[in-house]
Amino acid sequence: MGVTLNRHLFNGLWDGFQRLALASCATLFLSACLDGYPTEDEVGLTAVEMSQPQRLEAMNELGQEAHPDLTWLYRAMPDCRLQWTVQGGDAGKETAQVPLWGAAIDLRRDKIDQAYGVQVRPAGASDLDELTLMLSKNWMQAIEMSQLVRWFQIGCSAGDAAEPGNPNPL
Repeated sequence: MGVTLNRHLFNGLWDGFQRLALASCATLFLSACLDGYPTEDEVGLTAVEMSQPQRLEAMNELGQEAHPDLTWLYRAMPDCRLQWTVQGGDAGKETAQVPLWGAAIDLRRDKIDQAYGVQVRPAGASDLDELTLMLSKNWMQAIEMSQLVRWFQIGCSAGDAAEPGNPNPL
């Protein structure tokens, strides 16, 4: 003896509509999660892995974005000297250079400007002779710049410096 359940026509349509709506939402959700995301993580080079021209390029990128009122432009000079030009603020435009062989590179917090400074002191010089390589409102940018300059200094010492007659190896 068979038992037959009495189902209304609307119950079957409602179940079908629920399934269709659920499938549509799931498809939309899954496609939205994949849209716009890279399939692989982009791995950036560290200062250790970069060549001298790459380090200089990264330093110039940081110099352009680190401070809202000031911009820096860096150039490699012969004999492992780093030249930079800072522009903006009250100073207008100033250029300085320092020999990197034996120079001390340090981070300082500028309480007046509420920024972090990357300082360089030539070998044998006093603290009064420190020069500011960059000011940044962002601590991580200041750390990145100090690492780039330190590895640029090591690269110079290793003989990967700019050749005489080619002051900017880019």
